[in-house]
Amino acid sequence: MITFVNPEATLNIAKISVDTTSTNKKVLIYSQDGLGLGHLRRNVSITTQIKKICPDATVLIVADSPMAPFFELPPKCDFIKIPTIVKVDYGVWKSNRLNLDSNALIPVRAEMIQSIAIGFQPDIFLVDHMPQGALGELTLPIQNIKRYSQHTRMVLGLRDILGAPGDIYKQWTKENAYELTENFYDQVLIYGCQNIFDSVSAYQFPRPVAKKTHFCGYVTRGDVDQEFTNRSVKRYLPEREEKLVLVTGGGGHDASSFMDMFLDAIRKLQDKLPFIAIVSTGPFMHPEQMAVLQEKARGLPVTVATLGGDVIHFLKRADLIISMAGYNTFGEILHFRKNAIIIPRPGPSAEQTMRTDLFAKWNLFHTIHPDNLNVDVLAGAIQERLEDGSLVKGDNLPDMNGAYNAARKMLTTVN
Repeated sequence: MITFVNPEATLNIAKISVDTTSTNKKVLIYSQDGLGLGHLRRNVSITTQIKKICPDATVLIVADSPMAPFFELPPKCDFIKIPTIVKVDYGVWKSNRLNLDSNALIPVRAEMIQSIAIGFQPDIFLVDHMPQGALGELTLPIQNIKRYSQHTRMVLGLRDILGAPGDIYKQWTKENAYELTENFYDQVLIYGCQNIFDSVSAYQFPRPVAKKTHFCGYVTRGDVDQEFTNRSVKRYLPEREEKLVLVTGGGGHDASSFMDMFLDAIRKLQDKLPFIAIVSTGPFMHPEQMAVLQEKARGLPVTVATLGGDVIHFLKRADLIISMAGYNTFGEILHFRKNAIIIPRPGPSAEQTMRTDLFAKWNLFHTIHPDNLNVDVLAGAIQERLEDGSLVKGDNLPDMNGAYNAARKMLTTVN
């Protein structure tokens, strides 16, 4: 159970005054990542669009990713880092930094979030992914925000595919997420397209929740700066006439096995096809795993490196991308219409396999199910895709303007 001291005693609520007529809107974003960067990347993309639509807005992101801040923010925006917890299974979390179990850490996080929100007095509070927060940590803060910051509009932002419908329905029911969304959220934004995956139907949204739900399209980093954040990695980009294969596994904490298999596949292909490859390991790959990959890549036309946020430059340049099916990388592959081989993560959530199966019907890329993945299958797919050079056709693309649409929907409701 999460308990709080009296908010009025700690924050001197009576002295807080808010100018609700100001055009300098304040947006607070709750971004729960744990071991990963996907939610944070998506929220930074939305933040960028908020600033384009409303240049005077101030955006504050409450993040728990161990890599936060990782992405560069626009002016008048900032991060606040709260203690990290990592999801290990449905409803099961642990700290990977502090010697505290979740029962001790969740109240600390909840108190911090509540204090930040009531003190910041945002016009919009965008809660990412979980209406109740990790282990219900937002349940009481949301109620107190509604009491002590009455002008704040509560917005829930959801990836279209959260996991297997039965698992999500069970978890949301157990944690009163449906009731909380119905009673305390003013708006629900789905980062996807209803004709591809109807989240409202799949996750059995109650009618009052469905009525305030809007599908925004897919959130991607459509705008990419010309300059590298880390100019030292620019040297890995090949000359224009050389074919480039990019292998990426998101944050990288569980990507080393398929990257290792890729190196074995390259040994089979290096005398058949002229190309070079970049293996982007991600910030969460263990140093020992990265060292093993670098040693195995010796003598091959392969660079193993951590590219950080600059991986997007390599993605834009690549002739072929080999990736897992995480929401953000998946969206970038579609946005830039890239030739790709998608290998979904097998678990613990069904999210990536569901996404891959849905989009495979559109024939936008080649897919390999993890159960069918081996060196020969991967090598054959790489050779076929490099020789074919297929690109995503524009008329096959769903709406990829989700970041702008979500930002506009929030701000036009407030203004």
